[in-house]
Amino acid sequence: MQSPKFDTIVKEADSLLYSATEELKRSENDLLTYQACNNSRESIRKYLISFLLKKEIELQEPVTLASLLDQCKAIDKKFALIDLSGILCRHDAVYDDYCLDAVKVNQCLKIAEQTRKITLG
Repeated sequence: MQSPKFDTIVKEADSLLYSATEELKRSENDLLTYQACNNSRESIRKYLISFLLKKEIELQEPVTLASLLDQCKAIDKKFALIDLSGILCRHDAVYDDYCLDAVKVNQCLKIAEQTRKITLG
């Protein structure tokens, strides 16, 4: 049985992914790249955390996208299919930089979609 915390984190990740997807559908003049970038990145983080939570694995510090992915890879080799190299802030525990163009943000969104598929698949 999955914990309520797992379900909550997945719902949050799904909501963030949906928001990023909707943001990228806007016209370039109306596009809020900061918001789409942040939501994509946060959804990836939450999907990875949800997987570790489901497996009852304690998070290792510092908690970055790269470190979370490494922990997930150690449990399930399917996570090796995820390539975070398109995400510039993958090694940062605190994110100060955001992608400010639609092409970069779209890359993050695609990685978030792939992460969801592997995590929940």
